[in-house]
Amino acid sequence: MPTLNQSVGVGAPNRREDVITIQTLLQSAGISPGAIDGICGPKTVAAIKSFQSRYLTHPDGRVDPFGPTWLRLSSKPAGPAPTATTPARFTDWSGDSSKWSQEKKLASMEPAFRSKVQVVLGLLQKDGFQPSIFYGWRSVAVQQRLYAEGKSKVKFSFHNSQLPDGTPYSYAADIVDKRWGWTDAAKTNGFWTALGSAAKTAGLVWGGDWKGFQDVAHVQGRQNSELAAVKEESGL
Repeated sequence: MPTLNQSVGVGAPNRREDVITIQTLLQSAGISPGAIDGICGPKTVAAIKSFQSRYLTHPDGRVDPFGPTWLRLSSKPAGPAPTATTPARFTDWSGDSSKWSQEKKLASMEPAFRSKVQVVLGLLQKDGFQPSIFYGWRSVAVQQRLYAEGKSKVKFSFHNSQLPDGTPYSYAADIVDKRWGWTDAAKTNGFWTALGSAAKTAGLVWGGDWKGFQDVAHVQGRQNSELAAVKEESGL
């Protein structure tokens, strides 16, 4: 369930994190607020009014915590932006998942997590970066290979999460700038710092905060303490 700390819209405080929440929910409801950038400009206000026109005679362009617009907006299931694809469009999940298209990688993610990853991508693009998802979901076999190579500390990860029928349902993504990948240029140009900041804004865990084994490209939607539960949920 998303949270709204302060009002967004006409005459509101318009805190960046709250504006991003509203922009994301509006987009999921099929109404474009413009860029998901945390800035409540004319397009965001117009989108709020458009949403309100579905049930209000006089839309006011404002969303208040626990108000009617917030309750209706937040009760709608989170989903991908119009440019994303839902898992239902894909039936073949075989092959090297790092080579899948960006939309297929997004489709391999748990829906609420996918929505937050889209927020992260939007924030990075706004800052002038060229973010690219390297991994969304990946198989357990690939995970174990990465473990054997010392590139992961676990034999099962949030990347491997799936539905009981085997459909990918990842709670993790590896995001790089397509110009630099994991090279030193990514650090020099501030990409990892920007990724960490965007992940926290979206309410995600960033691997760069981990002690001992920093995974700077990694973001995830659940806490490490939940990994065993996710493995059980996946039927693995």
